[in-house]
Amino acid sequence: MPKKVYKQIINYILVVLGTVLLAFGAVVFFSKAELVAGGISGIAIIIQHFVSVPIYDYLVAALTIFFWLLGLLLIGKDFAIKTLLSSLVYIGATFLFARIEVFNSLAEQFAGISSINKVLINGTEFQMVYTDAQVGNYMLCGIFGGVFVGGGVALTFLGGGSTGGVDVLQVLLNKYFRIKESISSFIIDAIIIIIGMIAMRMWVPALCGILSCFVSAILIEVVYIRNQSSYQVDIISEKWKEINEFAQTELDRGTTIIHAEGGYKGDERIILRVVFNKTQYEKLRDYIAVVDPRAFVTFTQTNAVYGEGFKSNKKSIKIKKK
Repeated sequence: MPKKVYKQIINYILVVLGTVLLAFGAVVFFSKAELVAGGISGIAIIIQHFVSVPIYDYLVAALTIFFWLLGLLLIGKDFAIKTLLSSLVYIGATFLFARIEVFNSLAEQFAGISSINKVLINGTEFQMVYTDAQVGNYMLCGIFGGVFVGGGVALTFLGGGSTGGVDVLQVLLNKYFRIKESISSFIIDAIIIIIGMIAMRMWVPALCGILSCFVSAILIEVVYIRNQSSYQVDIISEKWKEINEFAQTELDRGTTIIHAEGGYKGDERIILRVVFNKTQYEKLRDYIAVVDPRAFVTFTQTNAVYGEGFKSNKKSIKIKKK
């Protein structure tokens, strides 16, 4: 099997697995406990709170489709294609976990609104019954829900996908108002949580929802963000023009052409320099290996890159008036 195809299969597996974990965390730990932790799940939980018929999964499906269409219209087909697989899997997994009795029973047990399984201790049968959804249950739901949701999102990102949903709003805020997606993500989730607190008036679940957001952010940081870094590559190759074209058209990265002189023979050489992120590392490396296996290539990991396509280099300077 070609390495490129193998890598693509692994990416698809990561996206599917990550999305399933995301749906599992949202349905089993959030929905029954009514923990609003932002995102599509949070919106669906708020609406479900005021409806007697269990339609959480239908709400998630409707909201997912709505935001996907919004992304297609306002952002473009590239974003829509990137989020399509995760959106479809998320809808399917949500219906699966919400409608199959074993998962529904688990959700009720974790939320503390039904009895747990009977256990046998020293020959005596015990049955723990939760009289109400206690704080401990909410905290456990918040922590473990955050683990599953954060881990799922991180795996989806590692696979090169996107979870879609309210991510569309983050991209739009970045596109039209230049608000960083990390900041807009916090703002959007905070708004959803605040709306849930005011509308539902359930303060303990709301606080545990905030706890879940922190846990989720930590998981994303550990699993995904710390695995993401930028690289600088210097390439000496007779095929530098082809590699230069690939970097600009396929990776959408600028390049720098450096005229150099060999230290041994004094030959004139071209050094092609490209700066890119980790998600593009294997794509560029594999392309160079195919085009020119004899190319001399050095990859250098960078701590920070500022400029177009990377972090903004703007710094606000406050001038104190005398």
